[in-house]
Amino acid sequence: MNIRCRVTYFGYFFLFFLGVTGCARKTSTDSGNYFLGNSTFKGNKVVSDDDLDALIPQRPNSRFLSLPIFPKVGIYQFGQLFYKKDEKQRKVIEVTQNYQKESRLHENNVRQLEKIQRRYAKKLARAQKRVDEGNFWMRVLGEAPVYYDRNEVVKNAEKMQKYLYNNGFFQNTVNFKSDTTFKRIRVKYLIDEKRPAILDDINYQVRNQMIDSLLKSSTKEATLISKKRYDGDAFEEERIRIETLLRDQGYFGFSRQNVSFLINDTITNPKTDSLFKSIDVNVRVNLPGKEVSPVPYSIESVRFEVLPPAGLPDSLFKKDTVYSQGIQYIFADKKFAPRILDTKIRVRPGELYSQKNERDTQRQLSLTDQFRFVNYNFDSTGHKIKVHYQAIPLEKYQVSADVGLNVIQLQGAPGPFANLSYKIRNVFNGLENFEANLRGGIELVPGFVENNGIYRSQEIGLNTSLTFPRLLIPFRRFQDKSALYNPRTQIGLGYNYVERPEYTRTNVKVAMSYSWQPTVKTLWTLSFIDLNILNTTKTQDAFRALLDQLLLQGNNLKYSFNRSFVSDVNLTFVHNTNSIIGPQKNAHYFRASLESGGTTLNFLPAQEKWINNVFGRDGDTLQFYKYLRGNIDFRRYWTTGRRSSFIARINTGAIYSYGDNKVPPYEKYFFAGGSNSLRAWLPRRLGPGSAAPRVTDTNLSIEAPGEFLLEGNLEWRGHLAKFFGDINYALFIDMGNVWSFNAQNNAQKLKASSFPKEIAVGTGFGIRYDLSFFILRFDFGTKVYDPNLQEFVLDRLQFSKLFNRRQENFLNINLGVGYPF
Repeated sequence: MNIRCRVTYFGYFFLFFLGVTGCARKTSTDSGNYFLGNSTFKGNKVVSDDDLDALIPQRPNSRFLSLPIFPKVGIYQFGQLFYKKDEKQRKVIEVTQNYQKESRLHENNVRQLEKIQRRYAKKLARAQKRVDEGNFWMRVLGEAPVYYDRNEVVKNAEKMQKYLYNNGFFQNTVNFKSDTTFKRIRVKYLIDEKRPAILDDINYQVRNQMIDSLLKSSTKEATLISKKRYDGDAFEEERIRIETLLRDQGYFGFSRQNVSFLINDTITNPKTDSLFKSIDVNVRVNLPGKEVSPVPYSIESVRFEVLPPAGLPDSLFKKDTVYSQGIQYIFADKKFAPRILDTKIRVRPGELYSQKNERDTQRQLSLTDQFRFVNYNFDSTGHKIKVHYQAIPLEKYQVSADVGLNVIQLQGAPGPFANLSYKIRNVFNGLENFEANLRGGIELVPGFVENNGIYRSQEIGLNTSLTFPRLLIPFRRFQDKSALYNPRTQIGLGYNYVERPEYTRTNVKVAMSYSWQPTVKTLWTLSFIDLNILNTTKTQDAFRALLDQLLLQGNNLKYSFNRSFVSDVNLTFVHNTNSIIGPQKNAHYFRASLESGGTTLNFLPAQEKWINNVFGRDGDTLQFYKYLRGNIDFRRYWTTGRRSSFIARINTGAIYSYGDNKVPPYEKYFFAGGSNSLRAWLPRRLGPGSAAPRVTDTNLSIEAPGEFLLEGNLEWRGHLAKFFGDINYALFIDMGNVWSFNAQNNAQKLKASSFPKEIAVGTGFGIRYDLSFFILRFDFGTKVYDPNLQEFVLDRLQFSKLFNRRQENFLNINLGVGYPF
């Protein structure tokens, strides 16, 4: 028997083994003979299926094509055949002993100890993971079997009863019945909610006059509201609200455990008794300890200590002590400007204790990107609090690199790129960060003016930035007031070089921006200075002729290759309620930006001459741009299940130019089509209006810029499977287009009479591979309505030529990283 036959027979045997073990009936216990099936709910009217399903911890094993075959279980059981847990535990002990041995050998070498600690932390984590989760077959490819257990189902029913009771259904009942199908037992939970309980009178009982007045002044924020359904979570939220309110006013010892509730559920109302049950609530706010008249706590002293790097003893470092604004600073190894730290520490000596100030301090320090962690403790005696912060700094120098491939979606082939990033923390001892990013890449692209194959395009760019944790403005008082809002000032300098067969182009950029966060969910950014000097050093004659031809068609790409000076001021506001961590909830995202280009040229026109003298060349003056640009992007997210959601988005914007040639910079135009827009069209190739696609003599499509954008997207997202990560799917509908305001071609111009007929519509599906640290996205879009033809073209999609872009309709593939919106 040759090697190929042996491999083939082994593959057949392995698949047979997985099928047998995955379908095998277990005999451990009577309740564990069958695999657990899906759970369903019947009878619930108010409480949703998703809320009840979240109470069930057991999840059925994944099956093959919905058949009673469990390949992942088979792989798991295959891995168990040669898994020895004792051997893996001995490996953990061995790694620990080696770490202790090497640490003793280098106990006087600080830097070497850091390296040893980092190396062995990774080794120990890997070894412990093999003990807890098994070998590669078990923890990565396999899935532990989940069997039906009647005791667990009984517990689930009891949890549902408690959950319904907690939501105001005091008389609810929950039963269940099971159904056996192909070695699986499915469970149906029978829900009877009965009538809900409604809150009636809500009274607060407080023995302290000061606390009573605080509560009465904050009744609008109360979570217990009359005439609303009883909700157990609202009671806990009210406890937290009262605790937060009083702790922010100096009552350091007050806790939510000091808040209790007395519920009177014996009230009946003959007129509505058959609909709901009325209850009264007495909220009792007890004083902490045995104090009759508690006195608010004040801050006696604050100490901020910067510790040595993690794992290193204090004895190796000499400590420096500095006092500023009543705060004691102690530095070991690394120093930070006390004047800047003062703006981050909101807990002040002589002031009343405030829980809000305590948490704001923690948040502000963590956002500086200077400390590995910040810990704190309180010493309270006699209503005086001594605060002690301890912080371990991050490494001052950080270098990172990554390589990959640039994927050209339209034409061409992937080309390599490399990134090298360098960061310096605490540059001037004032919590500043300096970053430099060097990027180089090669793309294989088709020539614009020749049809003789693929050409090499190379790009190299260097971008640097210096970030200050404050607003660099002359008004010191405003600096101090804005310190609570995570203010940042970023100064950037960049250079970019692109070389293609048709042209060579450079861009020098200088920028300065301010940003601040009034709340965790809102962000303001003001780009006060954004200057770009664009210079095309080489242009092919045939390419210049192509640019002239495109200009006659309404495409202003030509102006992008003039030597230009672009300056603008940009203000952006973002409000985002999406959860950063934890399960996704209903949320929205709103972004609005307003940009003014060449603004100062209107007030100081003489500066054009000065800029030309500095940056211009003999007989070649710079092109200046003057424009106004606005953009609004709104997204709404609805969760429809544990792993499913529905998203709606609308994106619109407009630009008005009044400078040289009455055109804006090419980069400021709006475009439609592509992986983050209308996915049935190629990137930036849709429109304007009902204009036909623009192609060169070599059949290469050209971008279609517009001055007005309107697009909307609807997307349903769900979960498919799990394999080294989550494989998710999406179904979407995209609509929109771009238009021009002053185009000579009527097909491109925005007109009310033809506007509805020029809304493009596309649909499709997507596959997203979520590996937690990044998401790889494949979206497949096809046209439903084409504004150029002004016809429905979905029926023209030919399955034999799905990906042929020369057809009137085809399946367009969009590659991306992350979600489209």
